[in-house]
Amino acid sequence: MANLFKDRILKRGGLNLYSKEDTLKFIDECEKDTVSILGIDGFYITENSTQPSLANSVDLSGFSMENENIYDLVKSFVAERPGNLFFEIIYEERQ
Repeated sequence: MANLFKDRILKRGGLNLYSKEDTLKFIDECEKDTVSILGIDGFYITENSTQPSLANSVDLSGFSMENENIYDLVKSFVAERPGNLFFEIIYEERQ
């Protein structure tokens, strides 16, 4: 999955971060391939810092990805976040 977006990654402190727009596209690809999203963490990025934002993060590890509305829920969550956030997407890579 990440290979599709490897040229879109912002690497900061060992994290692979994506813009809001790319995060929404990534979620669409996860939905197409039924890849489980375990969580999304929001970060504010400056030239000198990477600041996590708990208010802009969501843990989905307790949700069933078989619920067809889960991808819509995740997309709505990201769509409602500020445009200057970057996101780490935690997902279960398919074998």
